Amino acid sequence: MLVYSFEILEGEKVFINNGVVSYMFDSFKWIKTFNKLRTRRNKGLFYHGSTYIEKENIDKMKEVVSAWIELFCEASEEFILLGFFNKELDDYERWKCNKKQVIESLKKLIILCDKARKYNKIIRCRKLTIKTQ
Repeated sequence: MLVYSFEILEGEKVFINNGVVSYMFDSFKWIKTFNKLRTRRNKGLFYHGSTYIEKENIDKMKEVVSAWIELFCEASEEFILLGFFNKELDDYERWKCNKKQVIESLKKLIILCDKARKYNKIIRCRKLTIKTQ
């Protein structure tokens, strides 16, 4: 399963389904970010490689995620998110989601943001493939 991992370096991690983050992708562009070497500034998540979010931008990330939680609260218990266009399928990617799981994972990200601010830490975001059981 493809997920985005949000983590405080050398600490706690939160995994969020790739489909959910892809659906939210444009709204993450309101957050200033950088790459590992701080040679490349960006707005939003890097599609390839790791993204780093410094303390002065963590509050903005928390606001964006909080707004999405409110939106997902209006969803049905099971719902489909439409993703990026897939040329091979000649159609858009679709992800079946569970409302409770999506909201729980985003709430965990809010808690991670609070911890990063409290302990003056940077958050790293990267795409990972994890095994599901």
